[in-house]
Amino acid sequence: MFKFIKNWLDRLAKENEKNFGDSRLDCCDLNKPKNTNNQAANSNTNKK
Repeated sequence: MFKFIKNWLDRLAKENEKNFGDSRLDCCDLNKPKNTNNQAANSNTNKK
């Protein structure tokens, strides 16, 4: 039974890493687009 749970958790960890990457999942980072250099430059020029 423990082997089944360990295998299930290992598969879940691999799927999560594939879907979310290997970086830390922070609640402040979720559902926010990642800024690229172009997006950051555009947002700074629009504020002026």
